[in-house]
Amino acid sequence: MRLNISERSEAMKQTKKQINLWIIALVLVMGIGLTIFMRHNAFLYKYTVAQVTATQTLSKHKNEDTHQNVDYSTTQNITLKILNGQHKNKKFNLHNTYTYSQALDQKYHPGQQVLVTLNAKSPSRSVIIGQKRDTLIVTLIWLTILLILVIVRKKGALSILSLLVNVLLFILAIQLELRHNGKHLLPIFAVLVVLFTLFTIGLIFGLNAEMFVSSVATITATSVSFLLFLLVLKLTHEQGIHYEAVSYAVQQPKTIFLAQVMIGVLGAIMDESTDITSAMHQLKYENPGLPFHKVFRSGLNMGKQIIGPLISILFLIFMADTIPMAILYLRNGNSIVETFNWTMYLGLVQSLVSAIGIVLTVPLTSALAGRFIGGKR
Repeated sequence: MRLNISERSEAMKQTKKQINLWIIALVLVMGIGLTIFMRHNAFLYKYTVAQVTATQTLSKHKNEDTHQNVDYSTTQNITLKILNGQHKNKKFNLHNTYTYSQALDQKYHPGQQVLVTLNAKSPSRSVIIGQKRDTLIVTLIWLTILLILVIVRKKGALSILSLLVNVLLFILAIQLELRHNGKHLLPIFAVLVVLFTLFTIGLIFGLNAEMFVSSVATITATSVSFLLFLLVLKLTHEQGIHYEAVSYAVQQPKTIFLAQVMIGVLGAIMDESTDITSAMHQLKYENPGLPFHKVFRSGLNMGKQIIGPLISILFLIFMADTIPMAILYLRNGNSIVETFNWTMYLGLVQSLVSAIGIVLTVPLTSALAGRFIGGKR
């Protein structure tokens, strides 16, 4: 009888492995097919799509501004072949001027596909709108999904599903915000924080004690850290904060920045709370007799180990986001103080609020895990 049960268990494991392999193979084949399709989907575009078949450098000039910044302007002759529309397969030439820095322009190479505003009467006066990047984006998404499925398997599939749900929720929130002209942006994003948390953690953990612990800890720590931030803003009368430095914000920059802070804090806290909750659940599974205080202390010890790396990651993300603009400010004669205020200050504030949330999450998640996973108080 025991042998039969063991054989059945082994057979079930082999079946699961085969199913996983078939799923991975299916994703691999679908990804290759989708990449090929995206490379040849010009017929779906309203804009004229053309492929660069040849390039030739015509001239190169040196430019220098009042701050002694040196750049080189290059003009290239590009041969393009039209891939869609009534002028399909026709070739024409146009000139493209780009700088060495390529900050506001681009150098084109043979094989690239571009979107063009076509002048049928005088093709040389046509204008390249930009590069057609859908093939690259879809390929990267496909490779990401494939790696997640290969390494994480079932949990990876649930993570992908939670990402898709969150994207749909975010699009819905933006549509609601547009309908109300930004009047209810913060309440909408506050609800979005709760929905993000419940759907993401629910899909990862399922409906169990782990979901409850991680969800309550995430929502509570996010709320407390955000309310502390609002309190500090009120006590300091928001001195030194330039909301107009928010990228692309032309209306209600303060509200948009607060929404950014809310979502940014949520991401950092959710990562930490799920890590601690999963570890404590595994610890309890291996040692069923652990009481509250031991689970609580284990959670604190784990939190102490991951607080530093998480905060460092936030700082590195912040630096990577601000370095290009900061260099541009400094190269154009702005002082370090001005550069900091207009390119780094808001990002640093957001990182600090996230760091506060990370610190608060450790004892909160550990206490909840000890109470609802550990056992006796």
